[in-house]
Amino acid sequence: MNCENKNHLLNLYFSEGSEQELNETREHVANCEDCREYIASVKGTMNILDKLENEAPSANVFDNILAEVSESVRKPAVRKSGIQLTSILQIAFGEIFLFALIYFLKIQITLMPLWSTVQNNWLVKSLGSSGIAVVIVLIAGAFITLSFAPILLFESNSKKNFN
Repeated sequence: MNCENKNHLLNLYFSEGSEQELNETREHVANCEDCREYIASVKGTMNILDKLENEAPSANVFDNILAEVSESVRKPAVRKSGIQLTSILQIAFGEIFLFALIYFLKIQITLMPLWSTVQNNWLVKSLGSSGIAVVIVLIAGAFITLSFAPILLFESNSKKNFN
């Protein structure tokens, strides 16, 4: 069908739209052979659909459809060769962020009033302010990782159960 008014034809068939739009579309259909054929095919399709009985699908029809779709959609995994630039950039920005965080913590630790009393401790002497900052980052990272672990475990189990 080459007519540009085909989008309005379904509105006419289902009597949707304003009266002015419906009248303009009726007038167009009266003068356009393509649109009359299209409306006739829609009416024929709707008549066929009206003759069908409304039956409830069987209990396992959804499972059968999913089984067929999952078998037909599977595609072989495509392995990208070479080094991915985005991965390298993510690692680089992550390292830069960690070094900046450690440097910031080092400065903050040395400015703390508590630092003057703690700096004589043997552990603090051996690690220094940079070492203490690294330990703080590692401990915070461990707590963050442990807090996300149950969520990630739940998601991985739900994906296994879905497949």
